[in-house]
Amino acid sequence: MSSPVTSQAPGVAAGGPRALRIHHVGVTVAQLERSLVFYRDLLGFRVIGISDDEDIGAIVGIPGARARIADLDAGNGQILELAEYDPASRGEPGRGPHTAGSCHLSFQVASLRSALSQLAAAGVTPVGETALLESGGVWQGCTIVYVRDPDQVTIELIELPGTGDHGPCE
Repeated sequence: MSSPVTSQAPGVAAGGPRALRIHHVGVTVAQLERSLVFYRDLLGFRVIGISDDEDIGAIVGIPGARARIADLDAGNGQILELAEYDPASRGEPGRGPHTAGSCHLSFQVASLRSALSQLAAAGVTPVGETALLESGGVWQGCTIVYVRDPDQVTIELIELPGTGDHGPCE
């Protein structure tokens, strides 16, 4: 039986070490340029910098691993990091969003309708249906949809209540 979720982190003493915020999210991609088209050109993230052929073996625990890395401005001081590993350093691809160890990225958009229109023009289609969340709590009134980036990373687009093209979400 699982333990209940609480608002306090057990075992973290007052003033002790604790995570402050998400600094960045890193995504391993197959082709950096292709992923930049998706994240920069379609979703509008600004490129902060790109490093070519960076030696990251010691950091990631894979001797000799090299990567091209693009840092994108994800807003509020947060960074989306895209890393294209050298072919000799690549591992096996993931097995899907329902598999332990997988993830999804969630990006707030001003208008879900406009975002989906722009993505559709580029051939990107939703994974499932657009949903208005009505279960209460912090998600009440949010409208969401899942799409996939060029490497099949699950991307959740979220429109907050009252921020879309027509006022409150429909």
